[in-house]
Amino acid sequence: MANYSLKQKADIAAVEEKYRDRCHGVKKHKVGTFNLLKKFSDLARKEFSNRQAGNPASSSDLWVKLYKHNETKKSGVTGKLLRQHLREFLEEQQGNLCCYCRRPLVNIANAKPIEHVLPRQPFVQHTFHFWNMAIACFDCNHAKSNKFWVNPSVVSVEDYPKPEDFSDWYHPRFHIYDEHVRFVRIQTNTLNISLYIGQTVQGKNLCNNLLRMISAKDIVLSSNVALRESINKLYDHSPSFDGEAASAVEAFNKSLADITLKLIDER
Repeated sequence: MANYSLKQKADIAAVEEKYRDRCHGVKKHKVGTFNLLKKFSDLARKEFSNRQAGNPASSSDLWVKLYKHNETKKSGVTGKLLRQHLREFLEEQQGNLCCYCRRPLVNIANAKPIEHVLPRQPFVQHTFHFWNMAIACFDCNHAKSNKFWVNPSVVSVEDYPKPEDFSDWYHPRFHIYDEHVRFVRIQTNTLNISLYIGQTVQGKNLCNNLLRMISAKDIVLSSNVALRESINKLYDHSPSFDGEAASAVEAFNKSLADITLKLIDER
């Protein structure tokens, strides 16, 4: 018997029903928005079947295609609004904390991307699966990238794994974080470091494969006071950025993450 809790069918149904009611801010657009997500989920499964039949992958990125759906509209059923309300819903479910490192999420969309637990590149069939999406901080999303730690054979399975199938890897939507990982966060005038300890097989794998890098990056940045202060100022003003400024911030975050991960790997 597992020494951790599993999300039950009733809990899953309750959350799905809650999202159905929250998928759009305007009541008359809720059904259309929910159906739009279902439509793209069907397209993803169709793409999966096409690949399984030996055909080449489509050049169209369905995740981007959803975002651009009705992109000229400012209201109504649009892909942009669907993703916006989905992000808000998931973020609230997570208590405004990253699904992996549990650090507070920065108040800017690019710094809190929608994370695909099973990456959408190898697992195209799950691109829009409601339970395959969570909100991660930029650092965790970038460090994890397309990595996954489930049995590779799952790549060729159309149906999404059940909660009990994630026996080796921590699933942020199916598992209770505190049962799998304990952390200590040390914050002083000059330091902001998080240390993680896995409590279960899933938690230990999460720590070894991802959280150790997040902790190491915190240490690297904490050792450079000027850089840390500059980053904090950047984050303070990030919510007001758009257009080229927002793109520049995103490019900076990616470059900084690449460099620090490289430094960590070389140690």
